[in-house]
This record gives sequence, C-alpha cells and structure tokens, in this order.
Amino acid sequence: MLIPLPPGQPATPQVQIAIKNIATGKVFYFAVNFTFEALFAPDGALDRTTFIDTWKSIDDKKELYGTVSDLPPSSTDIEQVQNKFKASNVFFIARRPVPNAEGQEVVYFSMKTVTGMEFLAELTFKQGVSACKVCLKTESASYGVLAKLALENLLRN
Repeated sequence: MLIPLPPGQPATPQVQIAIKNIATGKVFYFAVNFTFEALFAPDGALDRTTFIDTWKSIDDKKELYGTVSDLPPSSTDIEQVQNKFKASNVFFIARRPVPNAEGQEVVYFSMKTVTGMEFLAELTFKQGVSACKVCLKTESASYGVLAKLALENLLRN
C-alpha cells in the first residue's frame, strides 16, 4: 500500500521484500524497483469539466515540469501516444493547438493509482521535434515525481 509521506520527502520506487525459510527460520531481505505505471487503475479517466476543475484547484507549487527528449517516432505522434497511454491506464482528456505557436499542440491526460491518488498531465508536442514537455499536477506531491517518471518511461518505450 502506498503510504502518506512527510511533506517534501519523495517516494521511492522500491518494494521491500522479506522471505522466511520456515525450516531454518532464516529471513532473506531484498528490495526491488517497480514501475509506478503498474499502479495506474482502469477507473482513472476524468470528464473534461472535472479535469479542468481539479487542475485549477491544485496549487501551482505542486506542478512538476520536465522535457523528454530523443523520443522514438511513435512517441511524437499524438494518436500513437494516446493509444500507448490508454494501454497503461493513462486517459486522454483533450487536445488543442497552442495559440500563436505554429505546429505545437497540448494534450491532457489523467491517471489514478489503485489507492486513489490522482495525477493530471499536460504534454506539449511540436511538429518535427522528437521531444515533448511534461507538466504534472497532483495533491500527492511525494508521489508526483514517480508519476512523471512513469509518463516519461511510457513515452520512451
């Protein structure tokens, strides 16, 4: 289960595991990294109005930004990105051209973990450029970095 973390403490993408040998009583401890997108739930889609209201309600200080570069061609085509994201429970909300910026489009997505944490994403694409800008908003700030990394991983693969 994902637990609340103290403010400012980022979450780690690790699961700590212990296996006990019943016969000997010895315990083997180890940690394994996991992909955060594995926690995205199939009920994470928001309608457009809810998305806009939620986006506005989240303080701008809780935004995370990044640029994902050297993307494969399949990740610069917005329709292909939508399909790739949908397969991982990242849901398309809307798409619009950027005013006064020829060839640029912004696409909005929502996702929710199986524990109920919501994440909203804005991706900006420019025609002919193998990169995109990512802006992620969430009230679950400690897990925001993992959600942003999940989107970046999906884009790169």
